[in-house]
Amino acid sequence: MNRNTILAWAMLMGLMLFWTSYKQKQAMAEMKVKKEQQRTDSLAQVAKNGGKSLNAATGPGGQNTAMTSTAALSPALNNSALSNSTLSSDKVLSNMGVDTTLALVAHQTLRVETKHFVVRLDNQGAKVTNLVLKDLDGKKILNPNLIAPDGDALNLTIDNQDLGKTIWRVDSKDTVLQVSDSPVTITFKCTLPGNKSAIVRSFTFYPDSNKFSQHLTATQPINSYTIGWQSGLEETEKISHGKGFGLMTNFFSEVIMDNGTNVQRETFEGKKSFNEQAGIIKWVGLRRKYVATLLNFNRETTNKVVAIGHIPEGEEKSFPKKYELQIVGNNYEDKDLDFDFVVLPLSYDGLLAHDQNYEKIIFSGYETLLRADIWYPKLCGFVLHTLNFFYNIIPNYGVAIILLTLLVRIITFPLTIAQTKQGVKMQQHMPAIAKIREKYKGQAQKANLEIMEYYKKEGVNPLSGVMGCFPVFLQMPIFISLFNVLGRAVELKGAPFTLWIHDLALPDVVYEAVKIPYIFPLGITILPFFMAITMYFQMKLSIKDPNQKMMVWMMPIMMFVFSCAFPSGLVLYWSVSNLFTIGQTYFYTNKLKPSPSKVIVSTVHPKSKV
Repeated sequence: MNRNTILAWAMLMGLMLFWTSYKQKQAMAEMKVKKEQQRTDSLAQVAKNGGKSLNAATGPGGQNTAMTSTAALSPALNNSALSNSTLSSDKVLSNMGVDTTLALVAHQTLRVETKHFVVRLDNQGAKVTNLVLKDLDGKKILNPNLIAPDGDALNLTIDNQDLGKTIWRVDSKDTVLQVSDSPVTITFKCTLPGNKSAIVRSFTFYPDSNKFSQHLTATQPINSYTIGWQSGLEETEKISHGKGFGLMTNFFSEVIMDNGTNVQRETFEGKKSFNEQAGIIKWVGLRRKYVATLLNFNRETTNKVVAIGHIPEGEEKSFPKKYELQIVGNNYEDKDLDFDFVVLPLSYDGLLAHDQNYEKIIFSGYETLLRADIWYPKLCGFVLHTLNFFYNIIPNYGVAIILLTLLVRIITFPLTIAQTKQGVKMQQHMPAIAKIREKYKGQAQKANLEIMEYYKKEGVNPLSGVMGCFPVFLQMPIFISLFNVLGRAVELKGAPFTLWIHDLALPDVVYEAVKIPYIFPLGITILPFFMAITMYFQMKLSIKDPNQKMMVWMMPIMMFVFSCAFPSGLVLYWSVSNLFTIGQTYFYTNKLKPSPSKVIVSTVHPKSKV
């Protein structure tokens, strides 16, 4: 092959290489333009939809399964060669009125752990999607998840624009944060559609606190806002099913709020509004058996509260309600909104330490009932502190209840012994009374007049039987307050006594297979039998009037039916009180019993006139 041939082949190969390179560059340029046009069209669609979620999805357990917004719109955007074209497209979208800084935000969740709880925040709405309680005053928690798996809290609507689906920019690069030595603040940012007001929402968590703070700032005044909690508060305990007197009083949910004068606790079904007339609300929230969560504004507000009570599907009407909650601020006209989100285990001393009326979440009395809103919470606190005092001496709440019972009976002893003596004296006159009734048989009016004349002559108080109820009446506030303490204070949760009594806050069920509505709604219990037997003997010793004989068996039966669903600690208290009364009555009846020669058998004066 001569030199000219070789030169010709070299020129031909050079032309082929040049042509191939040219075509490759042309194809790449066309592809770049096409992909950039696709990205521009996608961003424009986002702007048309109001800047809402960009293909974001959350998988099981709240794990982020979505691609980032930029990747979803165009995988080629991760190529550094496209940076200049990206900037140019952002400029084009900006001229179209699209907020490109938010359109490119990725959907993500953040996990924040403190000493008391674990919170999951979602930048889709800058809201709380999970809240797990770690500490319940040292007690075991059956269900620590306070928010349902498909629920959320602290949704925000500003000036009638719902931001719950908006993707907010979050300033934290870490998705798992531990609050240990110093506060941790997480900040979310977005632009309010329409007026373009920049919204900054931050959550601050504290190392050793059962609350976190929310601070919201806007570049323009906020005319109105709504804070929503659609999923309600989950119960931490196993809710007992069945029909029984007093059964559901220990398993309930409530809407709670401080209205400036007292703590309001509401249970209802359907929709209900509060504070329509612009009264005072300092804090508002939801409460379950042993825990409450609330928003404390740390000032007096005129917020309106709207709640909707639902019965869970498939449950009976007596089942505890589940509430949706909305706090609405109208005519707000400020740029800042602050409140604390507080998680409260219902420990009385712990609530009292806050000095925010939180203790009335557990115990609150009605203002119209002798101002019980003032003295009844203090009485319940006294009962609980007395139990704790005895518990510190002998660490068994069953023993503490017995000692409390004895203390109450000793305090009321002077009144009960006076009644016992009067009862014994009345028994001495029963033969004479019987003689009078026999003499005037069929003449009730004459018999009653003769009996009253006899009472006057012998110095007998015919109302002594009624006065005998006075010591029992004095014990009733203690009885009722103990009922509330056992069913509501977390200190008594899971407190055992002995043998089969494993939880004084619940009925002492020994056999769950047999359930009878209103008698044994949860299963067979033992203590109500003991209580009914002791009450029978107490009534038999105390009641001698033939006209009241029915009470001897009727009262034990009635109390038996009631007590089958009562906390076992309450039945223990009543049983021990019955035993005390039996011993006291038996002792003084024998001590004051007259000799046979002194028993009055006939006292009808021969010259008595009717």
